[in-house]
Amino acid sequence: MTDPLTLHPPTTLLSALCACIKTEIHPLSAAAVAQGSKLFGAAILRKSNLSTIIAHTNQEGTSPLWHGETWTITQFFAIPETKRPHVSECIFLTTHEPCSLCLSAILWAGFDNFVYMYTYEETHAVFECHGDLDIFNEVFHVAEGDARQASLDGREKQVRPQYKLRSGRLVATSFAELLAAIEDGNVQKEYVGLVEGVKRSYGRLSEAYRRNMGVE
Repeated sequence: MTDPLTLHPPTTLLSALCACIKTEIHPLSAAAVAQGSKLFGAAILRKSNLSTIIAHTNQEGTSPLWHGETWTITQFFAIPETKRPHVSECIFLTTHEPCSLCLSAILWAGFDNFVYMYTYEETHAVFECHGDLDIFNEVFHVAEGDARQASLDGREKQVRPQYKLRSGRLVATSFAELLAAIEDGNVQKEYVGLVEGVKRSYGRLSEAYRRNMGVE
C-alpha cells in the first residue's frame, strides 16, 4: 500500500493537490452545480510527478451513481490502456472524504490510496450533506464514536468509526495529516493558509448546491 507521504514531501503534495482542486476540479464542479449536480469532485494523478491524468466532478444529473469519484474512475478507464497508467502508479484525490459507494469504488478499481480535503464532518457542517454519515451509521450500523484523525494538534492517526484509514488494501490521507507532517512551524502556517483558501473558495459552491438540494 502507498502512503503518499513516502513519495513526496508534504509541501510538494499539498502544492500539487491544492492546485489541482483550484484550477481543474473547481471549475468543473462549478459548472456541474449550475446544471443541478452536486459538488463533489475527484482527480487521478501520477505518483511520480503529481501531474494530473484526469479530473472530473459529480454527474448526478445524468445518473445517481455518477458521484465525483465514480465518474472520474469511469472516465479514467475510458482512456486507452496503452495511454493509461496502471492504478498502482496513481494517487486518487477527492475534494470530500468518500461516501460508502465511492470508497468501495476506489477499492474495487484497484487504487491503493486516496487523499481528501474535507472530512465527513466538514461535509456535514459546511455543505449540509448528511447522507455520508447517515448511511454509515444507519445502513451499515457503524457504531458512532470518536472520529479523531491526524490533525494539527499532532494526534496519532486513528481508525475512523466508518472505516480503517490504513489497511492492507488502502491508505487514506487527509489534508490535515499532510499539514501535520510539515515540521517547520512557519512553513506549516503558510500551507494552512493555502488549504484554508482553497476550502473557502470551494465552499462558496455550497450556496448553489443547497439551493439545488432544497436546503435553506
